[in-house]
Amino acid sequence: MYQNYFNDLKGFIIPHAGIKYAGDARRKIFENLTSKQKNIKKIIYLSALHNPINSTEKVFILNNDNQLFTDFFNNTKCNYINEVIDEHSFTWVKDEIYHYFNEVNILALCPTPYTNYNDLAIDIINYMNCNEILLISTTDLIHYGKRFNNSDLLNYPYSYNKIIKEEDTIDNFTNNIMTISDQNNICGPYAIKTFLTISKYYNWKGKVIDYYDSSVYNKNEIEKHIINFSKENNEFVSYVSIIYGNYNELNILPIDLFQTFGIIKSILYSKLLNIDIDIRLPKWNIFNKINNGIFISTELNNKTNSCTGVFQNSNKSSENITTSTINCINDSINRWKIPINLENIDLLNIKIEIIEDISLWKSYPSNTANNNFIMNGDYGMFLKLNNNTATFLPSVAEDNKNNWTINEYMEQLSIKSNSDKNSWKNKEGLMFIYKTNKIKLNKDKITFN
Repeated sequence: MYQNYFNDLKGFIIPHAGIKYAGDARRKIFENLTSKQKNIKKIIYLSALHNPINSTEKVFILNNDNQLFTDFFNNTKCNYINEVIDEHSFTWVKDEIYHYFNEVNILALCPTPYTNYNDLAIDIINYMNCNEILLISTTDLIHYGKRFNNSDLLNYPYSYNKIIKEEDTIDNFTNNIMTISDQNNICGPYAIKTFLTISKYYNWKGKVIDYYDSSVYNKNEIEKHIINFSKENNEFVSYVSIIYGNYNELNILPIDLFQTFGIIKSILYSKLLNIDIDIRLPKWNIFNKINNGIFISTELNNKTNSCTGVFQNSNKSSENITTSTINCINDSINRWKIPINLENIDLLNIKIEIIEDISLWKSYPSNTANNNFIMNGDYGMFLKLNNNTATFLPSVAEDNKNNWTINEYMEQLSIKSNSDKNSWKNKEGLMFIYKTNKIKLNKDKITFN
């Protein structure tokens, strides 16, 4: 799922906390590098600055391997200074870079509050135009808790309020924007501002590859995104990894799915715990960029116990996910008689079906079903009989392809629409045939159909 993105990788932003906590976020990038990228010879690393005391407009040079970057400093606009400073945002990460890149040389630069970021960006751009360079920058996001003297920064539930406070910052970063408000959410504003200036010059776009915080570093990919509803005011530092390149396509990446399944489970938990809070996906998640119809279903012991959805409308798909998930609880009680509850929620399999864009649907008179519908499990149908409507997702055809004829399929769908079973044969009836992308969470494993 990452291959196309990493083939066009130009640079990235990573967190710099210790490997125990933020190592997974960095590995999501390092372990997906192509062999060509791993053999690149020069990296420019833009470091954060955690202690700006005694800093000037000069840019600190933290590292210049083998003095291979001497030509970088010819005719520069900025002033640079070789001075040893204790800056962990490079020292805590450099060994990992040396491990994943073969015989690489790193020029680590540390801008200060007084640096002219545009001049620094121009110096780097001029060098990149003449050399094959991979650009890396670093920041951690919100630092929260007593240790940071800001326990009043977030509202309950704290892990979710953090997501909401950071959503604009992360979305802005993917579009080469940084506001004053964004600077308040990060510890590396000088490095990030320089990086985004360069990225904007090259017209790169960012894609989020990983996102979590230090309180869940040891949890699996889904659990990292389940909201903690404990009222204990815990501490954490938040991390994001973003890759940059000439990315324009809207493809679903693993982080989008990990987070979506985590949010679905969080919505179910909140309703079962009677916690009155509106939970949604952050702006940067892919489901906030598309408006496909969405169906959410659950299984308990491999038996469906809820299935609800929203067809394409003016809402974003993220809103359709929220609405469908909320409706699953009542659907499990009233229709399927196998209620979702706190005792079985962690045993559920959860499936997301993304309905293809409505412009791709094929429509026919419903009385031509035997000629135009293939009952092989690849297609669903939306049936319109006067003012009555109903749908069968592709799984219905898949489950019954050896049991039903197409006539029987149409009769069952007609009955579901509260019409006579033979109403589909009327010449006024219409059927709309569509496909879906099915994504299933079985415990902590995601599969695609």
